[in-house]
Amino acid sequence: MATTINFYLRTERTNARGESPIYIRVTHNRKSSIYSIGIAVQAKDWNEDKQRVRRSHDSYKKMNHEIDRMFTKAQNKMLELRAEDNVSAKYIINVLKGYEAKNFFTYGEEYIDRLEESGSVRLSKQTNVIVNKIEKFYGDKSLLLNEVDNKFLSGLQSYMKKECKNAPNTIRKDLERLNRLFEEAKKDNLIKSNPIDDFELPKRQKSNKTALTLKQIKDIEKLDLKKSSRLWHTRNYFLFSFYNAGIRVGDLMKLKRENIFISDEEIRLRYLMNKTRTNTKPKWKNIKQLPQAIEILERYNFQDKDPEEYLFPILDTSKNLQDPSVFDRDKQSKTAMMNRDLDDIAGLADIEENVTTHIARHSFANFARKKGMSLYSISKALAHSNLKTTEQYLNSFDEEMLDNEMEELFN
Repeated sequence: MATTINFYLRTERTNARGESPIYIRVTHNRKSSIYSIGIAVQAKDWNEDKQRVRRSHDSYKKMNHEIDRMFTKAQNKMLELRAEDNVSAKYIINVLKGYEAKNFFTYGEEYIDRLEESGSVRLSKQTNVIVNKIEKFYGDKSLLLNEVDNKFLSGLQSYMKKECKNAPNTIRKDLERLNRLFEEAKKDNLIKSNPIDDFELPKRQKSNKTALTLKQIKDIEKLDLKKSSRLWHTRNYFLFSFYNAGIRVGDLMKLKRENIFISDEEIRLRYLMNKTRTNTKPKWKNIKQLPQAIEILERYNFQDKDPEEYLFPILDTSKNLQDPSVFDRDKQSKTAMMNRDLDDIAGLADIEENVTTHIARHSFANFARKKGMSLYSISKALAHSNLKTTEQYLNSFDEEMLDNEMEELFN
């Protein structure tokens, strides 16, 4: 699409001497950006049709020379960048100002690649989600880092709410990931300040976590499923997670025979938890295996496996699972499959709740709380960094407990 370069007088900004500033307007892809060229003249000295200072002004030659110089500079830059996808009117104006601003999407790709290379695969994918939303919201890939301001963020938030149908918590998480991107851009001296510092994020909404009762867990255990079928395996994984303090599905997939320690007195599971956040250190979990968990392990002949063999046949071992991005893709695929299986299993057990792999963790926490396990012990079992995190985690179950206790109180 053609780019236009025009000069005009901003008469609404006339000073006490009756002079108005001359602005250059660059329009590209129907989007315009303006910039004062540092010259002001009276309206009678400006030729609107020719976009030049009239001869009536004493310095008309010098002023018109500056206008020609800026026109040529802008035009040359457009010709130089005509094959680039990321060029914008704002970009050209920034060139005229004396600096070339960084394109948001170019930097976003660099930042996402940087995250992936450092092993933060999940965060890289999550950041890519918000970057893609911004592209759809903005309409093209010409956005500059320094164009993102409070007004832009307000529009983006409204877009995510109305068009993407995102809940407040999802919007908040997306903007928090965007905040990390801008913090890195700030460290890279590409922006002076982080625009999200002055933007009010949506308040975190209280989420009601789904948790199964022990009876529902037992109903799943009692299902007559065909041995070695996909549903049979998925049930084993879900129950093993429940009986091991809600081990996360990514950690469960990576368990190997070397993670099982057998002594005369007991069998223990010891594994290094995957980092869920880039700023936290990995934690070791050491859990005594209950009879229910041991029974599941025996279904997979765990004692006959080599140390490097996986305990459960979940991951595709033909792939290079040492590559974080390869592992993450396989994990996401297998998790989605397991969640579909759990939906079928829930139906067979007459469970109305939406059951996913993560519900095993919720169910363990809620059951432990109901049985009177201390907050400290639950926190340690879930491997939370502090008790406050555990309190917040259990908070969504409190209403259910209050409802039950109120019924018992008056009945």
